[in-house]
Amino acid sequence: MQTFTSGSAVENEPEQNLADDFDHWPNEPATRNDLRILATRIDRRFAKIDTRFNKIDARFDKIDAQFDKIDAQFAMVDARFTAQKSELRDAIRRDMYGFAAFLIFATTAVIGAIKTFII
Repeated sequence: MQTFTSGSAVENEPEQNLADDFDHWPNEPATRNDLRILATRIDRRFAKIDTRFNKIDARFDKIDAQFDKIDAQFAMVDARFTAQKSELRDAIRRDMYGFAAFLIFATTAVIGAIKTFII
């Protein structure tokens, strides 16, 4: 099996077309030097891609840290709401008991006044 040189094997390469680096026409068999050049360019391309993945991983790490901060803030807010909920429940119970005591006293006073004037 023979490997033939052809146009750019790596698309969107900022350097010149790979065929420009070869010493012969695209329909001739590739030499070892041609294959080394191609391998070097492909290795560089993968190195660039690895670098991009590392940058993206770093961004995701930053986003994860931000989510951790937000989770901590939600936990603090939840604790505040739980505390305020307990305080509100206690205040409502105190007010209800106070109102019930007032109603019992007022009802007793009205019944006593009615007995006094009617009887």
